[in-house]
Amino acid sequence: MRSTDFDKLFRRNPAASASPYPPISLAERLLDSMDVRVEAFGICRIARDAALVVPSISDLKIMYVLKGTLHLCVDGNEPLVSPAGSIVLLPKNLARTLAGQGPVNRTYTAQDVIHMGIHNLMYIDAFTGDDYEVRVLCGRIQIGFANDFDAFDGLVRPISARPDNDLFVRSAFETMLDESRFRTAGSQTLANTLMKACLVELLRDDLDQLHQPGSSPSILLKPGVGRSVIAILSQPSAVHTVASLARAACMSRSAFAKAFVETTGTTPIEFVTRARLAKARDLIAATGRSIASIAMAVGFASRSHFSLRFRQRYGEDPSAYRKRTRQEAGPASCGDPAALAVDCPS
Repeated sequence: MRSTDFDKLFRRNPAASASPYPPISLAERLLDSMDVRVEAFGICRIARDAALVVPSISDLKIMYVLKGTLHLCVDGNEPLVSPAGSIVLLPKNLARTLAGQGPVNRTYTAQDVIHMGIHNLMYIDAFTGDDYEVRVLCGRIQIGFANDFDAFDGLVRPISARPDNDLFVRSAFETMLDESRFRTAGSQTLANTLMKACLVELLRDDLDQLHQPGSSPSILLKPGVGRSVIAILSQPSAVHTVASLARAACMSRSAFAKAFVETTGTTPIEFVTRARLAKARDLIAATGRSIASIAMAVGFASRSHFSLRFRQRYGEDPSAYRKRTRQEAGPASCGDPAALAVDCPS
């Protein structure tokens, strides 16, 4: 990423600071703190004169147009025209229709045309024979903080762009697809990292839209809360109180506590605990450190209290979680990839 592009994305007026190292913006720090996880991938293939109707799904979806021009209609929004190379982030809980360029003569429903292809990759096909014009890579993702708060829960309008860095984005999506088909050690980590990079490419196209209601993470609309979240995520083991977080937010204690719950759905102190647990879960999976040392490192006073909260949060003991994650291998079951478009057929 060129420094000039970086300035355009994250700093409203890069020339305003006399320092050679201007302060990092809130948007940049929030994007850096976002936890991006790829859940599943599939391929939508659509004929020139066909439409594919996908019902409302309670998951965040991302699309990358591999071939052709996608005509997309999302409930309550203006139609979008996305040529090959476009990335589209789709809101939750809104039905959508995907179509080719020609007048629609055939309509398919996702539930009726979803099927498993080779390497457990799901296909949703709105065509017959070999007659398809549009090919779209569809992904189910999570974007949040501390593996819990959904940063894009307030999104009601799709975000779409064709990034300038097209070669990188296409290569990244193709690599993610390959990693989901041929899983090996590190596949999930690589896919998550590449997806985060692609999201930055999407969002950097026009950061201004992220400050409009309905087109943004709700946390960007309340910068005080955003600053407190960054304080927690940057140092989850620190001694955080409602008063100290309110000072970081430059808000009164009562106003901060109310705004934090409205934005994240949880109290500041519970968010701190979840951030610590999320950090610990990553360390348990990625390192060989003892459970006790990890508990202390993320801010818990005792191994027993940590294990209790971990079990309450994730449904299993930390040691059991470590053992399971190291044993797990192989492709996802139907319940995972099929949810890209619809629930698994019964």
